[in-house]
Amino acid sequence: EVFTDFTGSSFYSPYGLEATAPVFSSSSLPQLPSPLGQVFATFTNFKRIPVSDRTTMLGLLYSILDFARSDKTFEAYDRMTAHELFIRMGVSKRLVDDFIRPTLLVGLFKPPEELSAAVAMELLYFYALAHQTSFDVRWIKQKSIAEVLINPLANKLIDEHGLQVRSKTFVKEILVDEASKKVTGISITRGKDGQDETIDDLDACVLALGAKGMKYLMAGSPALAKIAPELSRASSLGSIDVISTRIWLDRYVVTQNPANVLSKFEGLRGAGGTFFLLDQLQPDQRALWGGEEAQGSVLACDFYNAGGLLPLSEKDIIDLLMKELLPA
Repeated sequence: EVFTDFTGSSFYSPYGLEATAPVFSSSSLPQLPSPLGQVFATFTNFKRIPVSDRTTMLGLLYSILDFARSDKTFEAYDRMTAHELFIRMGVSKRLVDDFIRPTLLVGLFKPPEELSAAVAMELLYFYALAHQTSFDVRWIKQKSIAEVLINPLANKLIDEHGLQVRSKTFVKEILVDEASKKVTGISITRGKDGQDETIDDLDACVLALGAKGMKYLMAGSPALAKIAPELSRASSLGSIDVISTRIWLDRYVVTQNPANVLSKFEGLRGAGGTFFLLDQLQPDQRALWGGEEAQGSVLACDFYNAGGLLPLSEKDIIDLLMKELLPA
């Protein structure tokens, strides 16, 4: 089995446990559209946020139903930030600061002030269609995503469909026919020696690039930039700073849930934070310790929108986790 069972998650602040997210699919609660289902199912799971604040989330229901009513309406939501929408819909500041903001930071990697209201509503709309069980999460139970998902898929495509995987290969330019506006080939550089090659007669070209790669590719593809201005605009987008850490402890740590979200800590400097107890998710303890005898818990901690933390040294980040964030 590749995945764990569905697991709950917890939200922690400097004041301790703020809320827990249950596993909806295994509960006896009725399934209701988002956000009604989440509010109803988690009514007793909020430890500190008052009921009066929690119920203000219902104000978003109108926006979920309204934002895609027409192209003009969608554009209006897209020009508005999620923060502005929350104010208009009467969502309480405490609910935003204690629950919604950290959720957006670890889900969409930006605070509500920097997110389009349309993007935030699209996320909720998707879950509204699928009911609250779509919030349930499973995690990788062993090894890594590359080992148990990507590599088997690649091998299957290679064996059964003739897929060619070219490692150490960089795309320099996408060649297009300006008259037909179709991709005709790609120019690539292969190997350590940087040998140039052109692949012609393409049926399609799929881009799967980060911000830096997109910027480099569009700069080298003037014909594509000319006929696809939306790709040129996409190449001007910035990336999101992320820090990932893994810490091996000399003792075991017991938590209510193996997956956890951090919020409202001054030390986060505006970032979103998560931490996972990998020893609670992956039963092969020796594998987590590189084949050695397990000595304690293994923590995986990630920070999103982490520009304020990037200047810190590794020691400072470890100290932040061990002395401020995790003790809460």
